[in-house]
Amino acid sequence: MSTDPTSVARTDWPAVVAAFRTFFDPLGSVTVDDDEVEFAAAGTGLAVRRDGTSKSFMPLHDLEASWETMVFDHAAGEVTLRGAGAA
Repeated sequence: MSTDPTSVARTDWPAVVAAFRTFFDPLGSVTVDDDEVEFAAAGTGLAVRRDGTSKSFMPLHDLEASWETMVFDHAAGEVTLRGAGAA
């Protein structure tokens, strides 16, 4: 697997789901339906929706944001949501 960060556009939903699963499957529970993919483990998680909305959650914190692109950086162990209303 490449160690370079992988960017995936929201418009390519099957690629979003595949990259999300590759990143999060080893870390906890991943659920997928037609419009949403969600990761959850130990009270924390991230859900992204086909419409470009997202929700991340952990004890005492919730964040909702809009996104157009997800960047998966396996080497750093990071996922970044980019777009209006996101970092």
